[in-house]
Amino acid sequence: MDEAGTRRVQLPPRSEYRIELDAGEYVAIRFVSDPISGHYGDAEVFGAPIVAGSNERWYTFGNEAKFAITSWGGADLEIYGAASTEYMADEPSHTYTYYANLHLNLERARIRAREQLRTDPSLLQTLDAVDVSEPTKPMSYEEGAESGTDLYRAAGQGPRVMVVGPESAGKTSLIKYLANYAMRSPAVASVREGESKREKTDESDEDGETKAMSEITGWWPMIVTLDPAEGAVPVPGCISAIPLTPTPITWLPSPSPALPYGVTPQTTGALPPSVSTVHSVMPMTLWAGKENMRENERHSRRLVDWLVYYVEKRLVKDLRARMSGLLLDMPGIITADARTRYEFIQYCVRAFKIDTIIVLGHEKLNLELTRIYANDTSGHAPSIVKVPRSGGAVEVDEVYKQKLHDLQIRSYFYGMSPVVPQEPEKNAPAGLDEPLGGVPVLNPYSFTIPFDLLSIYRVGQDRVAPSSALPIGAERTLSEMQVVKLDPVNSPSDLSLLLHSVLALIEPPAALEHHEENAASEETPAKEYNDDELLGSTLLGFIHIADIDMTRKKLTVLSPKPGKLPSTTALIGNLQWQDM
Repeated sequence: MDEAGTRRVQLPPRSEYRIELDAGEYVAIRFVSDPISGHYGDAEVFGAPIVAGSNERWYTFGNEAKFAITSWGGADLEIYGAASTEYMADEPSHTYTYYANLHLNLERARIRAREQLRTDPSLLQTLDAVDVSEPTKPMSYEEGAESGTDLYRAAGQGPRVMVVGPESAGKTSLIKYLANYAMRSPAVASVREGESKREKTDESDEDGETKAMSEITGWWPMIVTLDPAEGAVPVPGCISAIPLTPTPITWLPSPSPALPYGVTPQTTGALPPSVSTVHSVMPMTLWAGKENMRENERHSRRLVDWLVYYVEKRLVKDLRARMSGLLLDMPGIITADARTRYEFIQYCVRAFKIDTIIVLGHEKLNLELTRIYANDTSGHAPSIVKVPRSGGAVEVDEVYKQKLHDLQIRSYFYGMSPVVPQEPEKNAPAGLDEPLGGVPVLNPYSFTIPFDLLSIYRVGQDRVAPSSALPIGAERTLSEMQVVKLDPVNSPSDLSLLLHSVLALIEPPAALEHHEENAASEETPAKEYNDDELLGSTLLGFIHIADIDMTRKKLTVLSPKPGKLPSTTALIGNLQWQDM
């Protein structure tokens, strides 16, 4: 390392340089030109390019990030800061073999879907005629279930890929790689062939926006994350579908593990619905209220039904996303999953109509899934692709997971802190005193509200009557889907659940809205909410219950924004956090 605190690292062609940061460590990286030729090379982080050509462009990483820099043709990098672990991989990187081949196969599938949409006018007319504004009940994908609405049509669909494997196998890293390469593709995701050429000859100003959109290269895939544990979007306890676009930039940055798929509009409370730093559309997020989808799996499956419903509605009208396909990031496999023959994976395959399952670093799982789908006679069995685990995948312990859990929640309310908490050195790279990922530092608002202002619901019923209290011959039927309203005013146990809880504010279903409208006239419907609709309600934001004042019957609430709460209807799970 030289006097300026930087060091130079030369990446040979098809190499991989791995960096693992511990607590308090950070690094900044930039390109430097070859001293002889003056040319820059190429380098990527999870498929996202490091842009050359500017001596002032530094890429910063912190918050115990674990990442690798790869280069197809070789490059010289300048690195500022120290890392506990950094080394050049001695084995061949999977980026240049397995991952590249996967991308090329997905590219071919997207092109086939695009051609089908371009050459079948009746398909476009059929999709255009579908009314997705009318709320309907999502279909259940349980075996034998036939009720509900299924908007899926196979025609014009891009690849639907699921990545499965054990924890810490690199599933999210592979998803980011495939997403970044899809958005960086030179293909034009226009629906009508020749559309770009026609618009190039149109000089009218009013068509300028359409012209610009038609000439944008890159696919518009959708990432679906079904793991509500650490790394979920925007906070733990959620499952999400994130529509990606190649504008305004064509990649997902990875400056912090708290931003698992780059910066999204709902990653932090700093970004209102009309603002986007990376994606031009809002994620579709549902509240699971837990960090393990195996808990109350019936509830988890119904959440999947609702998420599929929202995804399919979008793909009916967003043809760029339709031809670009889905990338599903699944929870890590554990031993107990084998005893159920991986039923949750099979359920998600049916629901999302998966055509390719990538098994990452788990030979037994690969054999089991191959055996399961070898007997599938439906004609829609997915292809099973085995990919070895990368040597750069890092095993993380429970301490790291808890740190990431707290960091994600804190960043939602407080934004991202600068890479260097104190004043950087005089010769430090520009940008170290700026927040990671460009997420601004926030000053959240703390205020008090009465106990009964919020209508708070949770899934499941803890208190049930004993069997002896039931009529003779009757059996107790407990619904794992039952939604119970808390009564913090009269129930001390319900009140105790609220302290340090993170509540998800949701858009109330129609039944709840009707109940609130008639509250003043005391006209209360027989049932004030619909359990299923409440489970599938879209999220409007999060608040944190920081304190409870029993004397004044007030809750101290932390919110990332001032003013009126976007909703007084909330869901509670087991997500706890202390603002320390």
